[in-house]
Amino acid sequence: MEQETSHLVQDELTGDWIIVAPGRRKRPNGLHAAKPKDPFAPSRIPKEDVIARYGKGADAILVVRNKYPVFTPDGGVGGRQEIIVEGKRVMSFCVSSVGRITALLDAFAARFKVLRADPAVKYLQAFKNEGAAAGASQPHPHSQIFALPFVPQRLRDEARRRRSAVRRLGKSTHAHALSLGIPSCTIFRDRHVVAFANPTSRFAYGVRIVPRRRIDNITSTTPTERRSLAKAVASLLPLMRERRSAFNLFFHDVIDETDEHFELRFAPRMNTWGGFELDAGVVVNPVPAERAAEEYRSARR
Repeated sequence: MEQETSHLVQDELTGDWIIVAPGRRKRPNGLHAAKPKDPFAPSRIPKEDVIARYGKGADAILVVRNKYPVFTPDGGVGGRQEIIVEGKRVMSFCVSSVGRITALLDAFAARFKVLRADPAVKYLQAFKNEGAAAGASQPHPHSQIFALPFVPQRLRDEARRRRSAVRRLGKSTHAHALSLGIPSCTIFRDRHVVAFANPTSRFAYGVRIVPRRRIDNITSTTPTERRSLAKAVASLLPLMRERRSAFNLFFHDVIDETDEHFELRFAPRMNTWGGFELDAGVVVNPVPAERAAEEYRSARR
């Protein structure tokens, strides 16, 4: 009989974990419906599902329980999952103002502070999926937070490589990240952050948004830094509107890792991986970082 609760399966060769979540099949998809119902309209969200509220009125950001979670309490996966509903209905995050994006980052920081206090949580990730090609199933702008009781294998491997790189390069990974923000790749910069087209991105037009100050996680950012991060994100949206591109915005926090730094990653989903990428793990990126940066800058003019 098919197991209906979420459960973990580990690849014994790679150490990778797979979360099998049958309940996710029941998610309503509002992107393809002729007249989609908005499950995130305030009138449709039961009061008992609201975990927290930030702001007031129509622009308030609600944190709600996920009705179709990846993690189920009886499946042995553990973890927590929250949905961040971004105020009144707007059909696309691409038209968001700097103020709205700042409010979203403020909510992320507040929730990470709460979730970091749970000793069972080892890894936190916040992400926004915009568009069907990026994994979204509802048009109402929303984001999600996953809190896991384990650190994904890829990030454990990355931490080992990072420590090796620090010894080899003689500088921190934060300093190395900032050094990649050369003028030809830079899209946005101010006193607090630098946004640049990532020369080693797995996705065409991929961007890294790095605070100038080394910060361990989003809870350590100041309100001014979060507004600068929001300005950087907003600077990328004109090109997404122009191309009608789906994209993902995400960041993570490995709780016990002391030598990583906080940054935002922005991944447009314009190119689809083929068999070569899936088997070899070697990604073909058709857009050089310098060209991507120029197109981002041109779209803002």
